[in-house]
Amino acid sequence: MSTPYVDAMLAYLRERHRRSWTGVEEARTAIPGRFDEIGEMFLGWLAKARGESGIPLSVDAFVQFTTDVNMAQARYEADGHYENKSFAEVYSNHYSQDEVMSGYLWGIYLTNFLWAHHTEISVFYRDYFLTKLSPSCQLVEIAPGHGGWGVWALNVLPQARLQGFDVSGSSIEIATSVSRAAGCGDRAVYVERNALDLQQMPSNCADGVICSFLVEHLESPKRLFAVIHHLLKPGGFGFVTGALTAAQVDHIYEFRNESELVLLCEEHGLRVLSTLSTGPKRVLPNARFLPRSMALIVQKQAANSFQHKS
Repeated sequence: MSTPYVDAMLAYLRERHRRSWTGVEEARTAIPGRFDEIGEMFLGWLAKARGESGIPLSVDAFVQFTTDVNMAQARYEADGHYENKSFAEVYSNHYSQDEVMSGYLWGIYLTNFLWAHHTEISVFYRDYFLTKLSPSCQLVEIAPGHGGWGVWALNVLPQARLQGFDVSGSSIEIATSVSRAAGCGDRAVYVERNALDLQQMPSNCADGVICSFLVEHLESPKRLFAVIHHLLKPGGFGFVTGALTAAQVDHIYEFRNESELVLLCEEHGLRVLSTLSTGPKRVLPNARFLPRSMALIVQKQAANSFQHKS
């Protein structure tokens, strides 16, 4: 398999960011063969969306983002709690700042395959979620961020259509650029809107819902699962990811156990079909908190379907 974009990224990383090389090597060997496949796809879209300087700029953003995450985790270890408690704080200092958000989103974009545990989640998404969807399905992506997850779905499902909703104008701009770069911009529409307002949309409108790493950014996660249930058709599938005891500057709600996410799904009529909980290969010495990322594939159940029928 020819991988010119991956090769260019690795050459730049090796030359300019040697301290990040160990983590990237872990990602390359996490699931043999899949790093090149996923990386070449994501980097190809990136290069078309951002031009010649896109890969170096995004690698710089990835290194800065990873450093910021590590520092936030160290503060979390010292303080015992996340830095911010309200969405208003985070929105004012972070999401509303276009210059900050651009680097932040492109840095996160690369974690989908440059962090080993996120490579595992990417493979889980491709092999176990996208395979459940029909080629012409209707998708809703809640808080698409960089847009990579939804665009990947459109790339695999040739007649599918997607609506994405995000509170950040920078997210809308970047997700739109990625969809166009991937050649599916005519099947994706992105709207600046608070995800928790989506219960105002028609119910049972989506065959699939994608919501990646939003839940820990909310003050009240229950509202998000109510939205997912509202949007999904009975029998429709959802892909949800969340962070557990994993600090970032914009993380608000602290999940400590995987069972908390499972319970939120079940309380809102979403049957959990498959889960994956994974974490970084290296953590702080004597850490109190194990940073983890969890992915869940869920299915909307018909009314009362969890109840035993005699």
